[in-house]
Amino acid sequence: MKSSPKIVIPITGPLLKYRLDIIREVSPDIRDYLIIFTDEFSYDLYSDHHDFFNFVTMDSYRKKYPFSLEYERFPNFKTEAEFLEKFNTFYGDSTGIYYPWEIHRFVFEYMMENHILNFVITQSDFIFKNDSTIIKEFFDSVPRGSLYAPCMGKETDNSDYVWDKIQEQFPFIHLKYNNSLNRCDGFFRGFYFNNIGDMELFYNIWNEAIQIPIKNKKIHKTPMYFTDFIVTALMQFFAKQRDYVFSDMHKFTYVKKLGTNIGKHFTRVEDTLYVGERAQWKEYNFDYSNTSTIADFIKNNKSQILEYYQPFNTTITDEHVYTRL
Repeated sequence: MKSSPKIVIPITGPLLKYRLDIIREVSPDIRDYLIIFTDEFSYDLYSDHHDFFNFVTMDSYRKKYPFSLEYERFPNFKTEAEFLEKFNTFYGDSTGIYYPWEIHRFVFEYMMENHILNFVITQSDFIFKNDSTIIKEFFDSVPRGSLYAPCMGKETDNSDYVWDKIQEQFPFIHLKYNNSLNRCDGFFRGFYFNNIGDMELFYNIWNEAIQIPIKNKKIHKTPMYFTDFIVTALMQFFAKQRDYVFSDMHKFTYVKKLGTNIGKHFTRVEDTLYVGERAQWKEYNFDYSNTSTIADFIKNNKSQILEYYQPFNTTITDEHVYTRL
């Protein structure tokens, strides 16, 4: 049975309810393509959106992996204010706990159960055009056997310490790439697997490989595990050995037939307050005097926010910044 393609958006914790508000407001016509991948604790926090989104919870999949339960942890903060206040005391060098962005890998089990081979995993700050026709054309343009991500030059970090460690567990694929690997950002990963068997192999390798940098506490500049390279390296291993083509995402996300992009990734300034001030945003002169809540920041920065979101049709209220394409 042919199952429809899906866009998976991982969202956890009280702060990201804000992004559900935005997605619901600016892209309601594509909701049939969306899966909001979350945990049961967060699902209860998102009750205002149970009537709209298709939520899939990770708990039943994740509980089979003791490693994840031990190392990939989420705080039980119930409010946005609590999250902003305590984020940097829960995650960081002082606790040795770091944010597990790639917890979204567990959606593979749901996809395999439902025979969904054609899908995207993206971030909640990717703003999609509110047009289901564009999304359909995008997925229709992706050939079976395609793997794609946003390419950013050549990989400079040596990841052999990961692949050498687990190679013996996976004798049917060579976890090595003779030439330089493409380096990719993590905000968009596209998959159209040839079959469930390949998908299961990819997932199993991912689950094993991710343990190594996490146990070695490889982290980003922000308190997040540095595991982004695993997926795109695997994509390129599969492309070389198992009848797949690896591409830059823009080959597909720009829909030639309609002459438009499906959306745009844009880091949100008003809800990433736990990171603090960023040097690359200095030109906007954001006022960080009150970051207790998203609304507090918005009220003090409306003109700056409007300038920052110039690529979008932006509507600012006292509590939300709605960005449309």
